Amino acid sequence: MTDVERRLYRLLLFADAAAIVISMVAGPLQHTSMAIGAAISAGIISLCLVVYGLYFWPWKR
Repeated sequence: MTDVERRLYRLLLFADAAAIVISMVAGPLQHTSMAIGAAISAGIISLCLVVYGLYFWPWKR
């Protein structure tokens, strides 16, 4: 994994965490559409990160 890929992966992890926090805060404050949108965004980002991790990272065995 190159340095650029590592930075992009960390950026996406940060964006994923931010979307999760936004969803957790917006839900109880009765901002339902914002909470659902942030949760869907977090789910899509998480899925992409898992697929990227499984497909591109070499197995260390």
